[in-house]
Amino acid sequence: MSRWLDTTTVKELLHSLLHAELSAYRGAQVSLAPNGLQIDSLERLYLAASVNEFFNLHETGVEDRLLMTESLEAWAELIVEAMPYTSGLSFRTSGSSGVPKTCHQPWLAIETEARALHRRLHDKVSATRVVSWLPLHHLYGFMLGIAYPLVNGLPRLAAGDTLPALHSGDVIVTVPPRWGYLASSRKSWPSDVVGVTSTGPLPQHAAQLLTANGLPNLLEIYGSSETGGVATRWFPAASFELLEHWQRSSCDAISAVHCGERVGLPDHIAWQDTRRFTLQGRRDDLVTIGGTNVSPLEVAGKIEALPEVSHCAVRAYIAGDDQVRLKAYIVPSASEEDASAGLDAMLPSLPAAQRPVSITFGHALPTNALGKLCDW
Repeated sequence: MSRWLDTTTVKELLHSLLHAELSAYRGAQVSLAPNGLQIDSLERLYLAASVNEFFNLHETGVEDRLLMTESLEAWAELIVEAMPYTSGLSFRTSGSSGVPKTCHQPWLAIETEARALHRRLHDKVSATRVVSWLPLHHLYGFMLGIAYPLVNGLPRLAAGDTLPALHSGDVIVTVPPRWGYLASSRKSWPSDVVGVTSTGPLPQHAAQLLTANGLPNLLEIYGSSETGGVATRWFPAASFELLEHWQRSSCDAISAVHCGERVGLPDHIAWQDTRRFTLQGRRDDLVTIGGTNVSPLEVAGKIEALPEVSHCAVRAYIAGDDQVRLKAYIVPSASEEDASAGLDAMLPSLPAAQRPVSITFGHALPTNALGKLCDW
């Protein structure tokens, strides 16, 4: 299994994973040397554990060898040597509603989805190259930026801070916030290219602007960390169509064709037939902001824990940039000035997706005639 992953690609994947993990460990963005980790002994233990979890090296017994080497090249060679004997990869959820959860994706499921996506994309274009502009260690980034091109024998290019020069036949893969940026900043596109978006809904305005500026094809993938991609839709269609390796199981669940495993979906859905459905809202309180699932209730709890805050309500709304963001209504314990100072000290410690960008102060939370919390 996974013989399409070579040392160069694994090293690139490692760089993405270790950059995120080390930045989280230090609480600040860091830069990794091309082939050196430049870490202390405690950081080495932390990163080795993260790599072991991601690549499931414990299944082979070689995980301790990560502590005996000092370069990304050596780690990549060790991983490539072990991968034929591992069951798959383990991706983490964002953990926005609690402790981050690890979701295991077997090699067979990864390769099956990669081939199904290739056939779905082939409906619109004969792909000549895949250009990914997103972190490769996330499930969507790995699936579209690495697995999809390599399983199907396509050249791939991981973009840096901006997109490279594009050509006809390119498949451009990124997330809704970056598509929103491209919608407002890019006024022309090569012919016969395909845009692919996932991790959250793409605002309709952005999709319309991309089309108006000449992007000929735009595909949205629907899925989750637990399931991987399960369905797609071509804009401007409203309905999603299951990928070929999934089938309808019940009104709120699907099952894998190859093994019959049944999984629930995170959203309420309305089936149009046995293959097509529309989304009817999430089953939990989570909203997707910048590709990250966020719980407004959890964010409100964090803010309300401040001694300067008596009560807090948090809701999602569409901000001026046509993106989903959070807003907060705060009842101070004493003064608005004290509450504002407490927020200024606390909010920078939250991930960007969890930070309210609009804050309203008042003497009591807004309620309707029935005494229930209402919008503001």
